Amino acid sequence: MQQETERRIVRFGSFEADLQEARLSKGGIRIRLQEQPFRILVLLLERPGQVVTREEIRQKLWSNDTFVEFDDALNTAVRKLRAALNDSADNPRFLETVPRKGYRFLAPISLPPDLQVELSPVQNKVPDTVSVPPPEIAHSNASRPWWFGWSRWAWIGIAALMLATIGGVYWYRSRARFQITAADTIVLADFVNTTGEIVFDKALREATEVGLQQSPYFNLVPDRKTAAILTEMRRGADDHMTGNVAIEICQRAGGKVTVQGSISSIGTTYLVGLAAIRCDNGVPIAREEVEARRKEDVVDALGNATSRLRARLGESLPSIQKYDVPLVRATTPSLDALRAYGQALSRLEKSGDLAAVPFFKRAIELDPNFALAYGTLADIYSNLGEAELARQNAIKAYELRDRVTDLEKLSIEAGYQLYVTGELEKAVDAFEVARRTYPVSSRFLNDLGVVYGRLGRFGQEIEIYRESMRAGPSSSTIYGNLAVSLMALSKIDEAGTVLSEAAGRNLQSDYLLQVNYWKEFLRGDSDEMRRILLQSLDVPGAQSLLLSEQANTEAYFGHFEKARQLSNTAAKIMQNEGQNEAAGICLAQAAVREAEIGDYPRARDLISRAQHLTHDQNVLTLTALVMVRIGDFAKGHALAGKLDKQYPTNTFIQKYWLPVIGAVAELRQNQGAKAVNLLSPVEPLDSAAPDEFPTGTLYPAYARGQAYLVLGDGSRAEAEFQKLLDHRGVVLNFPLGALARLGQARAYVCSHDSLRAHDAYRDFLQLWKDADPDLPILKQAKAEYAALR
Repeated sequence: MQQETERRIVRFGSFEADLQEARLSKGGIRIRLQEQPFRILVLLLERPGQVVTREEIRQKLWSNDTFVEFDDALNTAVRKLRAALNDSADNPRFLETVPRKGYRFLAPISLPPDLQVELSPVQNKVPDTVSVPPPEIAHSNASRPWWFGWSRWAWIGIAALMLATIGGVYWYRSRARFQITAADTIVLADFVNTTGEIVFDKALREATEVGLQQSPYFNLVPDRKTAAILTEMRRGADDHMTGNVAIEICQRAGGKVTVQGSISSIGTTYLVGLAAIRCDNGVPIAREEVEARRKEDVVDALGNATSRLRARLGESLPSIQKYDVPLVRATTPSLDALRAYGQALSRLEKSGDLAAVPFFKRAIELDPNFALAYGTLADIYSNLGEAELARQNAIKAYELRDRVTDLEKLSIEAGYQLYVTGELEKAVDAFEVARRTYPVSSRFLNDLGVVYGRLGRFGQEIEIYRESMRAGPSSSTIYGNLAVSLMALSKIDEAGTVLSEAAGRNLQSDYLLQVNYWKEFLRGDSDEMRRILLQSLDVPGAQSLLLSEQANTEAYFGHFEKARQLSNTAAKIMQNEGQNEAAGICLAQAAVREAEIGDYPRARDLISRAQHLTHDQNVLTLTALVMVRIGDFAKGHALAGKLDKQYPTNTFIQKYWLPVIGAVAELRQNQGAKAVNLLSPVEPLDSAAPDEFPTGTLYPAYARGQAYLVLGDGSRAEAEFQKLLDHRGVVLNFPLGALARLGQARAYVCSHDSLRAHDAYRDFLQLWKDADPDLPILKQAKAEYAALR
């Protein structure tokens, strides 16, 4: 107990807070938590069960010269604390929000009786190592003072040591008056390059950004935000951001420091400089200069300067030692490759995924071991529907993951789990570790949000996108993803507001057009949908994407002949653009549509054409589904076995598709009970959005409704079909949304509710009033309606 008191440990639940070492752990495993959230935890632990007001927190933990917006900073810190404790604001176990007042710690705690904690408004981070006093020495003459018998030289040494200590304390305190905290932001300026060698343009800034972002405490203002501020200043978004321009941008962004770099040459020697300048008054506070004897040594020298600058800005030595991968290893030793990578990121920001691909490929050609480029390219290929290329690049990045920073390593590991193993929960864990440890970028947050969306966790997805957008201007992808997640929760007007904001920022991409198309479909505005189709002709990569969406819409209203033509045209355009996998998926989705209306010959033909284009996971999965749906059980089960063997840990294959494929096979043989048993464990993923479709189709709920029809259980069947009708923002324009109306009519017949069955049949046939007359499922529906009458 004496030892615990000295170590100042507080226990609550399964957590331990070591106040001396600023360490939070659970079950003996350390949980990374940044300084400010930990200090808030300490304040709450001092007064368990009592309200600690926001004003008290501000006075104790925020100094008057902190250049941050207090409310946003406090909200961010509390959110990180809750994430570390795995706590919920809606149903708190530990940290309760008291509206308009502050916060209260709810759980009982075990607190040493003599523990008292004092925190000043500005407190430096506790170092990772703690000094331990030497053991006591027994003296033979206890009556003498402990200093008796020391020599004159010992006293002189003590005096010198005291003078050195006083001087060191004075230097440290004067230096500590201006330090960067995790709540502060840094504007990274462009390099001033006087060498005349264009290879240094962009390359050195990209390398410096990687070096600074290794720190868990440095939060860089996103490039998107600095570009927006340049526009506000009536400068071009591509203008050089140096000197006083960078300082003004930093002031407008609410930043604390701008880091400005330079490179010059004397003969064959290069001089690289980094300076940290206060944004409030333009006064330099730190400068580092290093020499590089050769051009090939510049990146390595820059890495040394970056590490030293981090120390000058207040980061502890243990932290720098822990998070300091040499820049040559974290990026690339090739300046040409680094420059190409910078150009690729710029093109990605301005023109979207497809336009950026050649630039990333060029960076990899210049350095085949460029892990960062492989990782980003994997994300891009996934966005483009090229699953196999995404998998190949993710594997290569994973093999080279020791050549990146710890933050990028987490990103690459998450990409490997997304595109190779398919373990979505592990990908979430990797992203969340990075989110708790580092000030992560909007791109990183977007990737995490996408995974939550794919799992159907739309509330968490929205929270992540909102967090990203609070940090500054966001990309077209984040605006689009946020709108999609809002539509999934039937918040169509909010989604429209988000899309209007994107339009107001002149953001345009193929994906944004697709999301706007979905919004207009939900609103029933066919004129606006046609306008978006015409607009797609002017946006790279958009035409085939929107034609594929229009094919789904035509099928939704029973116009399958038009849908076939549109899918064929979209697939041909994709092939001409070199996107064979995307073309294969487009045809495979068309095959599923045909199978669901009972046109089995067309379904078989379309799936065969898809397989000729690609054998990637998505097409393989849809082929297995179509085969069992049309009654080719031998081939369907063989393909399902292949999927099981090739993807033993894949979340969607194991927990979604294999049960669905098995259930559809049982349905085809009128084995309703077996189908229900197979589909029951899938229910938590009903709203999920696997890559095989552009939307969350609620296919498991639709198949479960059909299974209950086979069993004659009309009430349960109706409930499953109602899920599709209640979640139009998830199903969108996929034809199952229309077919669920017919399923509901059949469910009412099973329940002997002829009046509601009559209305439901009438509604479906009204929706399909202009449908192609020879569709098998339409003929069946009309016959059933006639018999009912």
